[in-house]
Amino acid sequence: MVRATLGNFVTSFRSITPDAVVQKQYIDRTYALLRNSDPSTQKINSWFRDNSPFEKAKTSTVAIEVNNIVALSSQTYQIDWTEYERDRRGKETGTRRYRGIATVTLTAPPDEATIRLNPIGLYIRDFDWTAQL
Repeated sequence: MVRATLGNFVTSFRSITPDAVVQKQYIDRTYALLRNSDPSTQKINSWFRDNSPFEKAKTSTVAIEVNNIVALSSQTYQIDWTEYERDRRGKETGTRRYRGIATVTLTAPPDEATIRLNPIGLYIRDFDWTAQL
């Protein structure tokens, strides 16, 4: 369950679609696994401030393929994924591989709305990612 949730997190966080409603759902799913007090939230906020998916969607899309998720400890996971960027006509313009390290905690979701987006109460305390060469 934890690995599946982490895979969905990366897909929601990094996917870019021209459909603004779907893009907002991706963002909502991303933030459902973040808490204001955790370092991951500031990192994700900063990323979205500098890389608006709505602006990028005007010229391209990004599809995510999660390749591997490995537990490094009971609270830390390594996530490897590939991003496929395409122009608005569907022509692939780039492929990039990434690796992320997520530190997680499990806490009961506080309300019904949160349960719908984060049923197991997995929160990402910290998240760092980098492109692979």
